Amino acid sequence: MSLMKIRHSKIKYIIIHHSVCQYENSESKIDSATFQTNYLYSNVMQLKQPDVNYHYIIDKIKDEYYITIGRPLFSLCDFPDISPDYNRSSIHIALLGSYDFKIVERRTYEILSYRLINSLLKQFSLNPSRILLHKDISDNKTLTCPGDFFDKNALISNIRRFIIK
Repeated sequence: MSLMKIRHSKIKYIIIHHSVCQYENSESKIDSATFQTNYLYSNVMQLKQPDVNYHYIIDKIKDEYYITIGRPLFSLCDFPDISPDYNRSSIHIALLGSYDFKIVERRTYEILSYRLINSLLKQFSLNPSRILLHKDISDNKTLTCPGDFFDKNALISNIRRFIIK
């Protein structure tokens, strides 16, 4: 029997996170794949989750960015501070690390836009207005996810630059 909850509704939103919003070990905040990836998965074990609670994870290892699938798109990511209406109809993407402590690199926005979000927008017939930040829809008004240094306008600008027609 699977521990994952299955999605039964249409995908309407893409929600952007950073991994620290869910996994708060101090090691997950260090900008190094040596720490981040290991602690992301050890936190999954500590919280007794079937897998990472994001559909996709963007991780920088050395000088290159990688996209990892956290859980299948047919499964739900469940965040207690997000309305079930959003949880049931969203794809959740996490940037590994904490963007409360470091500035998001231009290349991060490019990779996120070109390699992932634009194809999801096309696949699910969404427009960029359907991209949300975790902090914008959270019940927790002190939440900063995906971080104080994450610039949604920079992301949208890159999405429009790389739009798939």
